[in-house]
Amino acid sequence: MRHVLSSAVLLGILSLAGCNATSSPVVGTWEGRATSDEAPFSFGAVTFAPDGTFTAEAKYGDTTRAVSGRYTTEGEKITLAGQGIPPRVYQVSTGDDTAVFTDQTTGRSMTLDRFK
Repeated sequence: MRHVLSSAVLLGILSLAGCNATSSPVVGTWEGRATSDEAPFSFGAVTFAPDGTFTAEAKYGDTTRAVSGRYTTEGEKITLAGQGIPPRVYQVSTGDDTAVFTDQTTGRSMTLDRFK
């Protein structure tokens, strides 16, 4: 009985966490259109998974590398924390199959298009 109750509680917690993450408008795969002149870095492609993880092709000038990590959303803000990059906070505005990420520090932005 104790095992059944523990399992039920765990499933309830996981389902609540999943509902919160999947409700984020950034969940999905995106393709960036920013150039290195528009931001300190840009995404070639990025996937935001419902579990709060992301994988991305990040472009820093002429250098491209794969980055993965975790993201959190709060209102219209998203925080990315990944391998080899300090946490970054962006203001995000989403529209029909687009998302504009604005760097809170520099005010520069990059536009992402939802991959179909």
